[in-house]
Amino acid sequence: MRGIDPRLARLAPTARRFAAACLPLALLAAVAAIAQALALAHAIDDLFLGRRRPEDLALLLAALGALAFARGAIAFAFEAGGHAAASSAIRDLRLRIVRRAFATGSLPSSSSELAHDAVAGADALDPYFSGYLPQLAQAAVTPLTIVVFVAFIDLPSAALLAASIPLIPVFSVLVGRSTERRARERYVAMARLGGHFLSVVRGLPTLRAFNRGEAQVELIAKVADEYRRTTMQTLRVAFISALVLELAATLGTAVVAVEIGIRLVRADIGFVPALTILLLAPELYAPLRGLAAQFHASSDALAASDALLGLLEPDASQPGTVTVRTGAVAVRFDDVSFAYATRPAPVLDGFDLTLAAGERVALVGPSGAGKSTVVRLLLGFERAGSGRVLIDGDDLAAIDLATWRQQLAWLPQRPRPPAGTIAEMIELGSPGAASAQLEAAARAAGADAFIRRLPAGFETLVGDGGAGLSAGELRRVVLARALLRHAGLLVLDEPTTNLDEASSETVAAAVEALPREATLLLVTHDEQLAARLCDRVVRLDRGRVREAASA
Repeated sequence: MRGIDPRLARLAPTARRFAAACLPLALLAAVAAIAQALALAHAIDDLFLGRRRPEDLALLLAALGALAFARGAIAFAFEAGGHAAASSAIRDLRLRIVRRAFATGSLPSSSSELAHDAVAGADALDPYFSGYLPQLAQAAVTPLTIVVFVAFIDLPSAALLAASIPLIPVFSVLVGRSTERRARERYVAMARLGGHFLSVVRGLPTLRAFNRGEAQVELIAKVADEYRRTTMQTLRVAFISALVLELAATLGTAVVAVEIGIRLVRADIGFVPALTILLLAPELYAPLRGLAAQFHASSDALAASDALLGLLEPDASQPGTVTVRTGAVAVRFDDVSFAYATRPAPVLDGFDLTLAAGERVALVGPSGAGKSTVVRLLLGFERAGSGRVLIDGDDLAAIDLATWRQQLAWLPQRPRPPAGTIAEMIELGSPGAASAQLEAAARAAGADAFIRRLPAGFETLVGDGGAGLSAGELRRVVLARALLRHAGLLVLDEPTTNLDEASSETVAAAVEALPREATLLLVTHDEQLAARLCDRVVRLDRGRVREAASA
């Protein structure tokens, strides 16, 4: 059971500072609670035993009021600081995602997943910072501080309090494991609902044209019902855990009260120490109960952070010290396994693949076989859970990602270049390239002919995501962008998918005519295209290589 994700503190400096400030604030809150209990016990003792008149207690009552105000101010500092830290962390993480998208020229996940993770997922961090982290700090500091104080005034009571403390953490761990699993399932269901709804909204014209609206209504209802079920399961576990933990805290307080009462009757303890301990017993259990009550916020935030930080972690890791040589590179996947945080089963399991320098290899297989994950690992969007990805014999984990990405070119399955002229889109492959180089890359990609037929040629304005170009034209422009880089590794992810026969043939012919100056990895469903363009065809199924043959 996890309660904290250190990656959040590493990627969000404001969050790290707030987490560090929580401990001294928690200590101040514990000291204020002890002082308040002690002052109240003395006031009651003096008032009821007639040692002082009520008007003589003004100073003591003023101290009680000041302590109550101080505790309220500390609680406000926790909440306000938590909201400020959450706001800053959310802003920083979203900005990192946008910067990474611009830096790589493509998003490391689908736009629907990215929208959900960056919006709903990031918002889940607010209760984590404003509620859970302060409660975690108080649960770590307050019980220990109270037990140490009670030990100075009555050692048997301190021993009893210390012995009763583990009851709540034990119950929290037992219940928390189920809560964390339910929260992860709920997050996945919510992401699936949001992603599917966004896809349906985007495809409304097509759905209406083919009269498939009713079918999508039923599917959305099914996905929404799955989200409802997972949410109710999470709430059910949360309510049961709250009941169990309240019962444990109540029993602990009752045991202490009985022990104090018996010893008061025997005159083994004075009234002021006894009352002070009785007042502090609920204060000792309160942070632990609060921590358990806030655990659902932690579970939701950690489920979101796995997805959100998964978009950033490879780039956020320290730069490698190994550089990659220019020219065609050799690639080797050595017993690589990988699983996404939101999916229980591994996507790759003992995956092995070797690409010799200058070799052309096709990776084929059904949807869900792990082909896209291989590409993400190779591009540095993900890190292998086990095994190694080797580039010219060096572990990719030790290679500086910025320099590595300068040595590779990628044609994504769904290219979405930013708005601009065609020349600017191609120039993304090598900023500052001369016009002659842009035109040479366009000719090599088979895009030169249609570009010159446009009214403004290479200066033709194109909308975001290639709006204004056909799918085949956009694919050739993006291929020209990849070729302009003159990289040592060329990765083509489904280069002819969703293209008509003429466009597919144009793109395939352009790839076939490329000089063998780079290693080529072709990811495709089209086995005929794989056999035509590549030296070797590797079949991937359920995360493992099932067959490898020469083309």
